[in-house]
Amino acid sequence: MNGADALDRLAEALAAAPGVRVGIAESEDEREAIHRLRQRQVAAWTGSERPGGAERDEHDAFALQIGGWADGELVGAMRIVLPAPGRRLPVEEDFDVDIEPCGQVAEAGRLVIAPEHRGDPAHTAWGALFGCAWLSVRAHGFQVLGGAASPRMVSRLRGLGLPFEVLGPEREHWGRRRVPVRLDPAGGNPRWYVPAALPDLAASEPGTQL
Repeated sequence: MNGADALDRLAEALAAAPGVRVGIAESEDEREAIHRLRQRQVAAWTGSERPGGAERDEHDAFALQIGGWADGELVGAMRIVLPAPGRRLPVEEDFDVDIEPCGQVAEAGRLVIAPEHRGDPAHTAWGALFGCAWLSVRAHGFQVLGGAASPRMVSRLRGLGLPFEVLGPEREHWGRRRVPVRLDPAGGNPRWYVPAALPDLAASEPGTQL
């Protein structure tokens, strides 16, 4: 089994975790709730407020907004930006990098867990969002991810056999110091078969971008 297939299996288990319903936001109300949750994270990290109390940029018009709900309440969110001709990914713009292969890389980012739902020792919502996002990327025919992450998170995920590549130096990105990264799990040496292993890494970094 190669790394991409192994990650598929883990993602399926994570996305099916009991207690959290994850999926692509389908209504305007769901998307607006996600933007407002993202703004809460930005305000907590930077103290800045956005017009209308919602964090969004020009890439959101083309993005897949992944939400996680528990008992009807939004508990977390994540954004997937798919590649498109003539349009750079947000991380490419923010870090002035080009992620190969051109036109075959999707970006995972804007991962947020609502403050009142942090502290779960199993990190169920974090894992469910990651699993749903990966499966959504695969459903669109892609298997290479780009994004931004802290050096600490990169080190931890590499320890699981995920072959993250750091593409440039650290910069301030969405309120934290991060590096641009690329992940093609096909070439990895998977060591993440236990479903709890991957989300455990999110304990101290609820806003990790990948």
